[in-house]
Amino acid sequence: MVYKILIVDDDKPIVEFLNIFLTKEGYEVETAYNGRKALEKINNEKFNLILMDIMMPKMDGFEAIKKIREIMDIPIIFLTAKDSQQDKIKGFISGCDDYITKPFDLVELSLRVGVLLKRSSKLEVVSNKNIIKIKDLKINVKEHTLHKDHKEIKLTPKEFDILLLLSKNKGRIFSSNEIYERVWEQEFLENDNSLLTHIRNLREKLEDTVKNSKYIKTVWGVGYKIEKEV
Repeated sequence: MVYKILIVDDDKPIVEFLNIFLTKEGYEVETAYNGRKALEKINNEKFNLILMDIMMPKMDGFEAIKKIREIMDIPIIFLTAKDSQQDKIKGFISGCDDYITKPFDLVELSLRVGVLLKRSSKLEVVSNKNIIKIKDLKINVKEHTLHKDHKEIKLTPKEFDILLLLSKNKGRIFSSNEIYERVWEQEFLENDNSLLTHIRNLREKLEDTVKNSKYIKTVWGVGYKIEKEV
């Protein structure tokens, strides 16, 4: 995997120098000369780490990091001439993961970048285990949330558990009895319509229909399933 780094600094010689150095280190590098331009790039491209100056025109590093943290969690290193203790404290409070003062040592910079990327990759693996994707749906197992096209859909606990059971076992058909006994944790009663009601409500929230089902498929006379994606 080639990591992608965004360098944000209004000092063009430093940007060019870092670009050459990090490219030789094996990274893919993009550059921006102020916080506003950096935000434009972040909204259109995926980066693994940001190296950012604080003192920049149009939008400084403190304002930029605040806006970045509102939309994503990405490793950010402040690389700046502001070396006072107060500046460092403000930097960490604002959300940076590391703080390096200019002039800096290239070996130290390389080591710090590598450590942050390694740590971030481990966290991403754990995070991915908690996320299940079905087409445009994103289920967060840990937080018990569901998003469709980045918009949250409110589900009841039982609706969420039904969807989670099917999504964790894509391709497998579950009978009504199986779903009920797993979700409700009690024996299924033939005249109990609770499951049908919950699946109907779940489909309505997903804007899913029986005839043209995008998510929950009905296998007539057998049960329900979510198909495996090819």
